[in-house]
Amino acid sequence: MKGVLLVILGFFALQLLAQNDDSLKTEVEKNFRAYPLPVVYYTPETRFAFGAVTLFNFRFKGESAESRNSQFQLGGAYTQNDQMLFYAPYQFFLKENKYNIFGQFYYYNYSYNFYGVGNDVPKDYEELYFVNIPRIRINATQLVRKNLYFGFRYWFDEFDIQETEENGLLSQNLVEGADGGTISSLGFVALYDSRDNYNYPEKGAWFEILALPNRKELGSDFNFIRFSLDYVKYHKVASKSVFVVNLFGVSNFGEVPFNEMAFIGGRSKMRGYYEGRFRDKHLWMVQAEWRQEIKGKIGAVAFGGVGGVASEINNFELNNTVPSAGVGIRYRMDESDKINIRLDYGVGLYGSSGIYLTFGEAF
Repeated sequence: MKGVLLVILGFFALQLLAQNDDSLKTEVEKNFRAYPLPVVYYTPETRFAFGAVTLFNFRFKGESAESRNSQFQLGGAYTQNDQMLFYAPYQFFLKENKYNIFGQFYYYNYSYNFYGVGNDVPKDYEELYFVNIPRIRINATQLVRKNLYFGFRYWFDEFDIQETEENGLLSQNLVEGADGGTISSLGFVALYDSRDNYNYPEKGAWFEILALPNRKELGSDFNFIRFSLDYVKYHKVASKSVFVVNLFGVSNFGEVPFNEMAFIGGRSKMRGYYEGRFRDKHLWMVQAEWRQEIKGKIGAVAFGGVGGVASEINNFELNNTVPSAGVGIRYRMDESDKINIRLDYGVGLYGSSGIYLTFGEAF
């Protein structure tokens, strides 16, 4: 969401000033905890938006304390412009980490800014469009050898564009997917996960390789295939310091609608840019972050990144790369599972900036 994102910091301060975990969570039973967090922001497209999100953290019955915790979120918001969003990301570990099932469900009745495709669009170009999006993301993987998971991924989107700006790229149907459409894809995912803790890793690595065909035979309106590599390495520099590096690349081949292209921006990939500020068929990105525990439950981070998009793999150029940087603070809600609330502020080129208040780390 573009513009100045105003987060009501008083709510976050209440979290920081809490005296103990009992003020932050509702313990339904010994192995099930809920952490509520308000959602308040402002953008020119939505005006004020109000809502809430709750993180549920637990282990399935019979799982040992040494197994990884499972969690899901339930969140929603309503804006002054009568827009709604509901979302439920989830991450489940079963049978002592033998199975890892993760993804998200959400529905958006929302507005977005579109900045065009590629690097040739003027940097000040921007158009607004309105869309309904029911979305399903399902990943089901099984441990096949130490730290290595293999399984399938299913994606479904019903991208129903309701309104576009007159004389814009979308209204003139000048980009693929300008009329909206259905996305339905089924493919394979391989994960290498040696992190010591997936909520706040201090050492180890996470590496995902994805091949995701999107076919009309699956009910899609488009035929294309997506390949991606996502690698994160964690280094414990000192007892309270962690340095993290993230390498990310995406390549799409076929008739790719604009809403499914690789993009820069958002709360995890190049914070400081509006989600989708730059988009095209191919993308590369490098990010790094320094995480520092300060005192008690309080921590801080500094981060930066650089990335670029291109219509063809051999079209990447140094003068089309963009940087981002920022800082953030952390509050440790759950010490045993190392679950943090994060508040980040990122900046990029062309006056881009963003404030992000959410659960967990960016990568």
